Amino acid sequence: MKTFVAAFFLLLLQQQAPPKGSIEGIVVRIGTDEPIADARIVVTRAAIGQIISQGAPLPNLPAGAVITSTGPNLPGLGTAIPAVSTDSQGKFVVKDLDAGSYRVSAAANGFARQEYGQRVFGAQGTPITLAAGQALKDVGIRLTPAGYLNGRISDDLGRPAVGAAVQLVRGSYDPTGRKTFQSAGQTRTNDRGEYRIYWVTPGRYYLYAGSTQGPVRPIEIGGAGDSPNGVQESYAQLYYPGVIDIKDAAVIDVQPGAELNAIDFSLPRQRLYRIRGRVIEARTGQRPAAASMSLGSRSLTGGGFSSGLTSNYNASDGTFELRDVAPGNYTVAAQIQEPGQTAAPPIFPIGTAARPFGATNVTVSGADVEGIIVTITSGASIPGRITVEGQELSAVNGLDRIRVQLSNQTSLNTSMFLPQPQTQTVNATDGSFREDSVFPGEYRVTVVPLPPGFYLKEVRFDQTDSLNKPLQFTGSVSTPLDVVISAKGAQIDGSVTNEKQEPARGIQAVLIPDQHRDRTDLFKTVLTDQNGRFSFRGVPPGDYKIFAWEAIEQFSYYDSDVVQRFESKGKPIHVNESDKANAEVKIIPADGG
Repeated sequence: MKTFVAAFFLLLLQQQAPPKGSIEGIVVRIGTDEPIADARIVVTRAAIGQIISQGAPLPNLPAGAVITSTGPNLPGLGTAIPAVSTDSQGKFVVKDLDAGSYRVSAAANGFARQEYGQRVFGAQGTPITLAAGQALKDVGIRLTPAGYLNGRISDDLGRPAVGAAVQLVRGSYDPTGRKTFQSAGQTRTNDRGEYRIYWVTPGRYYLYAGSTQGPVRPIEIGGAGDSPNGVQESYAQLYYPGVIDIKDAAVIDVQPGAELNAIDFSLPRQRLYRIRGRVIEARTGQRPAAASMSLGSRSLTGGGFSSGLTSNYNASDGTFELRDVAPGNYTVAAQIQEPGQTAAPPIFPIGTAARPFGATNVTVSGADVEGIIVTITSGASIPGRITVEGQELSAVNGLDRIRVQLSNQTSLNTSMFLPQPQTQTVNATDGSFREDSVFPGEYRVTVVPLPPGFYLKEVRFDQTDSLNKPLQFTGSVSTPLDVVISAKGAQIDGSVTNEKQEPARGIQAVLIPDQHRDRTDLFKTVLTDQNGRFSFRGVPPGDYKIFAWEAIEQFSYYDSDVVQRFESKGKPIHVNESDKANAEVKIIPADGG
């Protein structure tokens, strides 16, 4: 009887389960439509946040989807979908897919990886939405041939630079508007000083080569190339065609299928230098009895090192010496070492109280660096108060979730050591809050999440505007941090049309301020709905332009050079407080026309 009941319920569940769908298509070479065999097809479930942006209407969610404070919980999201390969005719089929939205990408040796619907490298493609049991066919992906570059690197004596690290990097922007660099290929030179980087996605790049920054041995025996008989030299780190700063580097434009030959330059063998200085405590003006020293640096692509160097501190006079340091940009950090404390770089886990420490930036070039002063300070607490213009705090929904955040604006190297200020909750009675573990430096002030329709109107610290420029904190607090938010944000509704005057569906509309473009909180993005409509809410008063690119590299609208190229294509608009404005925007074609 139990077996019969179990079988009955299993049959019932199978009958109630929605049918599975599939995606079928072909991968070809762009321009010739030649089928590409053995291309790897990867299908991933697209989250709502990947499909829409702030202000866009939610699409129909699959059965069982739940919206939470952190986003949608989609059935099947995160479930691995086995990759498939194209056959000899370039065709593929992915089966057993639940209803929902998916992203489909293809990769093949000798070609740039590409996503379905992707018009520009670095941009997102077009999600595919499947209904229950739908068999979607004729999905076409056209792959672009990758590029190649090679060259020879010599040392200052004209000999091959053997075993030198070579890396190709490209610039981009992250969601916060910070410029970053990603590696697009890396290798090492061979015994002839030659290198080759292959299968490069077409685009604009920088090339640099040399030895890793930091304390190194003057000569490494073995490890030059693949031979145990080599003597590995240490080389200066330079950008092509042989400059120290990436701002002076030549841009390398890699075209589809092109091979760039003879990208040659010279790397001088580098000397190693010393960094000398003193450590003092700001509170006493005296040297600490014991200090843990650290030297840190980040590479252009975000990697780097941080090493503890406790033995280099002289407690008798507070001096330190760091030896065998290669040329480069560094941060020297010091932390008071308590009795019995194990020496370690002063990196603070999130949520922990920061111990007193100090840091200073150092550039090592063609000589020893003398007279560095590292001042150890303690993190301070900054009291603050948030008010709502024209209304009581109690009228604000979600006040318990609001946080006033300080984001460090110091150098990339120093940020390795500097702890992030700890934000306390806002007191619902009087709007008071506190920022703990704040060390001297520059900070951007933001309020998140702002209620719908609100905007950040005013930030003042020490009687100084800290909204349109960074907050300068010297370590002492004379007045509280005053923050004012307003419910009088403007609303901009509008539509985007293409060159045929048709509604442009699923296009990203970007609102960019005419002034204060270093304030990324003033940038707003939203995807148009099925009728080409969009809506921006909580817009601060001011002058803006609305851009609607048919295709653009993700987050590149933070790049001032990109915006300047398209400045005349933006739709100008001015809003005052509480305005409800309308704008009709023309799409900017993918070719920039």
